[in-house]
Amino acid sequence: MNETLSTFMKIGITALCIGLLLFGVAYSMLDKEAGEYEQKIEAERVNLP
Repeated sequence: MNETLSTFMKIGITALCIGLLLFGVAYSMLDKEAGEYEQKIEAERVNLP
């Protein structure tokens, strides 16, 4: 029973770490892209008559 629980916990913690890592990478990518898009929109807004 303890060995099964230990294996389950190892798999769960590994999956959680991978999920957090992927979330962090995706969040930073989206934040960067949104910032670049915002700069483009602001540049176009300034050029409007």
